[in-house]
Amino acid sequence: MGLIRLVRATFASAVLGLAIGWPAYAAAPAVDSYAIDDSFTPPVLSATCGFTVTRHVVGTLTIRTYISKTGQFVREVDAYNLTETLSANGITLTGRTVQQIYVTLLPDGGFTVTVVGSDFRLALRGSGISFGAVGRLVLVFDAAGDLVEVTQDVGDARADFAAICAALTPGS
Repeated sequence: MGLIRLVRATFASAVLGLAIGWPAYAAAPAVDSYAIDDSFTPPVLSATCGFTVTRHVVGTLTIRTYISKTGQFVREVDAYNLTETLSANGITLTGRTVQQIYVTLLPDGGFTVTVVGSDFRLALRGSGISFGAVGRLVLVFDAAGDLVEVTQDVGDARADFAAICAALTPGS
């Protein structure tokens, strides 16, 4: 779920960069930094556990937009540095997201999105890594923004909800 949101956010910021067309930034990238602080209830995890789990995401998103000397969008590099917590029953579990996302235009107007790093890796005592992904994912989109190909998907992804629920249960 987190990766889909990240890809959508990256696509939106790439389109915004294309629409704005910042001709003054030929030498150095435009850099924007955003604070992230969001809490929500993950429905599948809460349903699996049988009690409400809250997920809190806090950190920064830094977007670097590279523009050619002629003012055309060349590429974008997004960096996520997040601390993520799952809380329930007075217990809190903490994981991290550290990712680089690269958006590069293709000659036909499409673009690639390359995601490298970790997405909410959550280690639990006695269970090891119980949730999250780490690796490299390369997606190719057409000019309309539709996913047309996954050219690389390597790494490790885990979702051991039973271990997470047990860790969030008092007395476990």
